[in-house]
Amino acid sequence: MNVFRRSLFYISRKKGQTVVLFLLFNIVSVFLISSFSVLDATGAVAKDLRTSVGGAFYLRPSPKLDFKDGQIAGAEGPPPAISEDVIEEIMSGGNIKYCNALNYGYARSDAVNFIPGSGHNDESNMGKVAAMHYTSFADQFMEGKLELTEGRHLTQEDQNKVLISEQLATANKLKVGDSIRFTHAGLEREDGEYKDSIPEKSAFSQAEIAGIYKEVVPQAGDADSPTPGRGENLIFSDHSLLLELEEANDRQYTGEVNFYVADPLLLRDITGKVEKMDAIDWGQYSLRENDFQYAKIADSLSSIQNLTRILITCISIVSIVVLILILTMRIRGRVHEAGILLAIGKTKREIVCQFVLEVFAVFLLAFLCATLVAYATSGGLEHLLLGGLPQTNIDLGAIETGLASNMGTKAYLQIGGVTTLLLFLCQAAAMGIAVVVSCGVIFSLNPKEILTKMS
Repeated sequence: MNVFRRSLFYISRKKGQTVVLFLLFNIVSVFLISSFSVLDATGAVAKDLRTSVGGAFYLRPSPKLDFKDGQIAGAEGPPPAISEDVIEEIMSGGNIKYCNALNYGYARSDAVNFIPGSGHNDESNMGKVAAMHYTSFADQFMEGKLELTEGRHLTQEDQNKVLISEQLATANKLKVGDSIRFTHAGLEREDGEYKDSIPEKSAFSQAEIAGIYKEVVPQAGDADSPTPGRGENLIFSDHSLLLELEEANDRQYTGEVNFYVADPLLLRDITGKVEKMDAIDWGQYSLRENDFQYAKIADSLSSIQNLTRILITCISIVSIVVLILILTMRIRGRVHEAGILLAIGKTKREIVCQFVLEVFAVFLLAFLCATLVAYATSGGLEHLLLGGLPQTNIDLGAIETGLASNMGTKAYLQIGGVTTLLLFLCQAAAMGIAVVVSCGVIFSLNPKEILTKMS
């Protein structure tokens, strides 16, 4: 009977020992495959965070407060505009991928009936305009309060394009591709009534609807807001609209200016340089950083990676020790069998090969089953370990298309073929070494000594 047949015969005869060995290999393999998959997944998440999430800092108007006679007095007039030259100087520092400069104004149109607000009348029939380079960077979209349902977002290349709400589009039977003629407007209140502060119209602009959005989270206080203050009447546009309506100056921005950096680790260094710029009146503007919770996510990923490495180390050490103990006990009980084989002319090498083949056959079947189990549970494991990590709606690589993507939709925890193969080879090598070490009792005895023990 050759080595292969003797191995299979022993496995089929010793069912109890075979099952115990199978379960040991299976459990260890499942944990190791899953652990290495978690390591690969956290590494991929960390890489995507560095390349996609980025970070941002916001240059926003901040009222200058003065103290007079123990009282706080607000600043007179709006803060000065941020010029394109200042923005270019900030951008020239490097590592800033996008800039989103904002202006605000009002617009009316004879073709649009805005959703009525508090104290609605013909003169207050207007909407608020938020003009910017990239509408996908607007806080409402980034925070998930608004969602684009038709068309696309606006980018810096657009001219005379707008986004309007579903309610406004439905109320006026408008759709993507339609054109609206706007005129300038201003909102003021006199004798308790809202009025248009620009009664004589001299500026007009024709704008095309590029997209339609819906409110995911209704704006609080809409019922008490005047018509242009209602969320449904908010119009997002490129900067050409307010320029043509004479409500903004070219290359000048009175709203906030937001800068998006490619690497969140550089955010602090970049803002430190900006704060030293004399071109910005820091009494009128403030700077706020936002790493899109990168630090929190990175800490969570680091903790998961450290725990996984500890788990892999513990599993490896414990499994090798247990395996050697089990195999040593198993092989010591087969000294008589080894003696008989030696007596009929089998070499020690053949005997060890038989023992290795027995264990390898069980290991191979256990590893295949472990791979299937790890694959079946990978989705639940990813949700358990990575599902609680904060996600972001920012993808700096998708802004130029006018569409933003969500990093959280990507499946990170996957059973990689290369990693699984390497793990199989490493476990097989460790198993072979463990069998050889366990066979030390046979190598240390000559045939005469083994036969003497048999008697």
